[in-house]
Amino acid sequence: MKAFEIDPVTKPDMSNYLIHMTDEQSFNSILKSGGSNSKGLIKALIPKGANKDSFSHEIACFTETPIHAIGAFLEISKRRSNEKMVYGIGFKKTLMVELGVRPTLYLDGTKLANFFELKKIESLDEKTRSFLDSLSPLIHPLGENAKRQGFTWEREWRYTDKHGFSFSYEEIEVICCPKESQELIKLELGEYAKDIKFVDTSSKYQEITQFISYSNERALIEEGLCNSDNQEELDEFLDSFDLYVEQLTLHKEYLVQLQTQLIAVEEELGNLKEWREDIKAHTGEYCGHYSKKLRNIQMFGTMCPDCADGLNYTWNRYYKDA
Repeated sequence: MKAFEIDPVTKPDMSNYLIHMTDEQSFNSILKSGGSNSKGLIKALIPKGANKDSFSHEIACFTETPIHAIGAFLEISKRRSNEKMVYGIGFKKTLMVELGVRPTLYLDGTKLANFFELKKIESLDEKTRSFLDSLSPLIHPLGENAKRQGFTWEREWRYTDKHGFSFSYEEIEVICCPKESQELIKLELGEYAKDIKFVDTSSKYQEITQFISYSNERALIEEGLCNSDNQEELDEFLDSFDLYVEQLTLHKEYLVQLQTQLIAVEEELGNLKEWREDIKAHTGEYCGHYSKKLRNIQMFGTMCPDCADGLNYTWNRYYKDA
């Protein structure tokens, strides 16, 4: 299997997508900035928090974090949480590599200092300088001595063209957004939406972390059952087991309730679409009135009986013998 195509089903910590995460306003702007109704543009910007004395490159950033784990960005980064960066647009990693998107190079303090010192050497030949310049936009401090230990958890990739990353709607593979925003985005994308996977990353993250939490709790319970020397501890583990079963049962009931609501919503959507088609089919092209008995006038198109009668009367009285 090709490395760029390994998906999280095969290896849970891998992703075959590269995703650009942002806030709602920026996401909408991305979809409308491509110069046509089927193109978008992720603008190249100097990253927030970058030291502009050492890093002044405009780049477009992506993450290879698996979709189910992207929700962790809000847990780890207060800034991302405050800016509500729950909107994302993703593309196949194989395509992105072909287009020149590359992984960020995380360098420790010593190697980073050596890199900048090397760039200062005036006698560098043109080929070496060009090579170092091509690496500069990809470099980021490892942060091994920083309080928060850097940003390697972002698993960042970068596109270093200062004009930004231009794409067509048909290249979009996945869109991350809250469930309540999905329908509006689908309307914006039109026919392209049917081939795009829509994901609520916050819900996905809660599902996977809850599953892991339950799994850890179950492991502790099983460990307690094997150690029967202390009856009091064993009773506590059994109580925890009962609580785990109760929580899982409630979760199941919640999922069943959601499924029931989904069926009702789908039925209502079907009725509304059928109703809308009926309105469209029985609305006069000329007069805009609704009628089950539209008449088709060759010169003017369809119209309701009242307007058709009025038009015939006017024609017969004023124009027929003119």
